[in-house]
This record gives sequence, C-alpha cells and structure tokens, in this order.
Amino acid sequence: MTATAISIITPSFNQGGYLESTIQSVLAQNYPNTEHIIIDGGSTDGTLAILQQYSQCLTWLSEPDEGQAQAINKGLRQAGGEIVAWLNSDDIYWPGALPAVADFFNAHPAIDIIYGDYDLIDEQGKILLRKREIPFDYNILLYGLNYIGQPATFFRRGVLERFGYLDENLHYGLDWEYWLRVASGGGQFAHLPRYLAATRIHTAAKTIVAPPQMYAEHRAIQSRYWTARRFESPRWQRFYASLLRTGYRAKRQLKKLLLRRTIDFPPANWVMNSTRR
Repeated sequence: MTATAISIITPSFNQGGYLESTIQSVLAQNYPNTEHIIIDGGSTDGTLAILQQYSQCLTWLSEPDEGQAQAINKGLRQAGGEIVAWLNSDDIYWPGALPAVADFFNAHPAIDIIYGDYDLIDEQGKILLRKREIPFDYNILLYGLNYIGQPATFFRRGVLERFGYLDENLHYGLDWEYWLRVASGGGQFAHLPRYLAATRIHTAAKTIVAPPQMYAEHRAIQSRYWTARRFESPRWQRFYASLLRTGYRAKRQLKKLLLRRTIDFPPANWVMNSTRR
C-alpha cells in the first residue's frame, strides 16, 4: 500500500546557519512519500547555496515576500500531499515523526489536525525543555495558552479547503489564529503523545524581545474568537474570568499541572520561537 503523501513547507529568510539541519531532519525521516517545499524570502546569507546543494531532494523558490504567513501560504498552495505542515527554517523533526503522524491519521479518519509533544533546543541543538502537551481544550487555547506546538502540528489538506489559508496580516500569532479558526468552525483536534519536533531558541528570533506589537496582535486575535457560549459550566466560567483579572501566568501553569502533571520551567533566556524571522 502506498504511503500517505506528506508535504512539508519551510519558510526561510536569512537562516542559513540552521537551514541545513532542518532539511536533514526531513530527509532523515526516510518516509517514502515526502514532499519538502522551501519558500525563501530572498535571503542574502548562504541560504541559496544550501538550497542548490539539496535541489534534488526538495523544491524551492527564493523571492521577496511580505512575511512568514505569505511564504507559508505560497508553499501550501503548491503542496500535493494529503497531510501538510510547516517547519520553520530553524526547527527540526525528530526521527520517526512522519511515519507516526501518517499512522495516526490513518487510524483516526475523523481527526483534522494532530499536534504532538516537542522540545525547546538551543543554537547547538541541546534540549533545554521538554514540552509534554495537554488534550485539546478550546477554552484554554482561546485564553492565551497556545499549547499546540506549531512545529509538531500536522493537518489534512482538506482543512485548507474548509477553513482557508493563514492570515497574511499576522506576524506573531498566525498559527494560534489558525488553530482557533479551525476549532471554532468545528475542526477536530487530537494530541499525539509523542515528541515529534524541536523549536530552536536563538537571538535572531523576532519574538525574543516580545515587542508591544506582538501583544497587541494577540489581543486582537483573542477578541476575534471571543464567545461566551464556549463556557461549559459556571465553574469553568469563573475560572476563565479569573484569568483575565490576576495571576494569569500562574493559573495557566496550574491548569497544565492538573491536566498533565507537569509545569514548564523555562531557562532564564527563554522565548517561544514560533517564527522563521
């Protein structure tokens, strides 16, 4: 039986120092039906030489673009796989990720999006923090805890046909907005309890200084999907209301503790790198 086709999109811009590790992590999957598409934004470092070196193993394009979301959408529109995902040019897959994803989708035909566990790694690839995630809960996602690790997330191609592509006006919360959009429209999510990927922390990541624009964008996304009907009971309503008042970070970690029996303790220089830029 032919293996389910998987398309991986990698948006890239001046990440030549990490891009080859990203490419090699896809090749190391040894998955027989993989399509890897790299959309580069016109890099001026050593990226083009790397792309030319691996041109027989992947499809690539290098031209100026309007940002990460537009680059990903370009790749998604070219993709032919039944399962699609994007992997940023400084992140990697762990061995066996793609076969595990294909098997899970084949065994769960009603699921639209799956997300696995993932690691935070430093510039040299050393694991700083292991992120074991929680079962899907729309309310927790809505109230600012984006526990769906983008590098470890995969979805069926039909999701794009039903819910559209990434919002190209977003630069920080583009993945979070997409999960909310799909979930609010009835898309089905599932957690695959396996470490699938790693996201890299480094000083070139645009979120490292947490600019005010990022928080403003997150607030706008949350307002877009705000709906009181999502509350399941008065107890939940009180809990989520308390998140808006005080102790927000402590309470979200408490929720993680209740659901998965662990709390995240990041290193001092931690920042969630969910971007290629």
